[in-house]
Amino acid sequence: MKSIALYITLAAFIILPGCSENSNETETKKITAAGLQKLFEDALWGSSEANMQLSGIINPDTPPTDSFNKFEIDSFTVNGKKYFTVLIEYPVPVYNILAVYDDELNLYLYDNSLNGNIAVKWQKIGDKNFLIAFEKFISKDLLKLERLSLYAFQDSSLNLVYRAFSKLDKAGDVYTHTIDSIDDEMISTSIKSNKRSSINNKADVFYFDSDKKRYISSADIFNNFVMNEIKNAKWLIEKPELTIETAGKFETNEESTRQVTGTMNRGFEGFQIEINSDWKVVENVSVKANLKRKLTGTRFINENLGAQVTVFKLPAGKTAERYVRYKFGKPTQGDYKVRSTELIESGKNYIRFIEHSCGGKNFILMIEAPKNTYKANEKIYDDIETSFFIEC
Repeated sequence: MKSIALYITLAAFIILPGCSENSNETETKKITAAGLQKLFEDALWGSSEANMQLSGIINPDTPPTDSFNKFEIDSFTVNGKKYFTVLIEYPVPVYNILAVYDDELNLYLYDNSLNGNIAVKWQKIGDKNFLIAFEKFISKDLLKLERLSLYAFQDSSLNLVYRAFSKLDKAGDVYTHTIDSIDDEMISTSIKSNKRSSINNKADVFYFDSDKKRYISSADIFNNFVMNEIKNAKWLIEKPELTIETAGKFETNEESTRQVTGTMNRGFEGFQIEINSDWKVVENVSVKANLKRKLTGTRFINENLGAQVTVFKLPAGKTAERYVRYKFGKPTQGDYKVRSTELIESGKNYIRFIEHSCGGKNFILMIEAPKNTYKANEKIYDDIETSFFIEC
């Protein structure tokens, strides 16, 4: 195991000059950092052709190139293959972009959930290569927050494997959450503070879940502590509030998207979910089937799998029992609670309901998939279920 500190120096990445292209027409044309930058600039100024080459990740309402705070491109080589990291940071975080391409313009990662001042860095830890994203932002005017995300290659894709708050500064009361060691099985962390507190000198362990392909802590001590501090902030807020996860909308354009090798973390009003471009998004869908009462929500449809995932925000004060006819299991502990039903047979499909509740908000995630292909694609549904998160 090898130690790593969470404090990553914010540094500007140098855009590498483009190399001369190989004139041999039979060889695959490789993209350069300069060429990738030009594609992004063209796409941000409205070129649909450039956006198509970028797998259609630029939304129509994304501001042009003269509006961002930061535009950085970096490169890294893994097992002889070259990858490019693209970071675009805007004053309004809903437009932030973190993307990773290889030199043939295959998209491996798209994440629009990063906030505030962002730095990204490739780093080898042990025998693994990680893309590390480090955020600094402010919540409730006074809470200075830092958060760390680790992305790793898994089965030829680049996925988020760890995300946790790393620092909270509350008017000089400082709490830090540091990674002590990483290996294939777990991440060990420690918590310190400059004042007496219930979490000072605590340790936590995030075990790697092979099904979810992510490091997960059952206690999640520091994240729960930070979320409670945000929730319990009672002072008058003057500045526009920056939420923990951006709440922007990502609209798919089938004509301008290519196969996405990795996942996309898409923000919607009040929740986050990780899906790729195989899923179409349909908003304001009214559903009555398998429910006691009709609900309206956002539906994600995968025609190749014959599956759909629907997210419902429940009216204030209402719980899942009012709408779902099936029994839920026991909820998880803590202020952020999750509970779910068993896998239910409904005609030719399986369905499953998961309720997330926090801060007086309740959301239901409904997964519906064909029985004859469910087992073969179970990991896809598990990953979507695990990625789902509501904003408290």
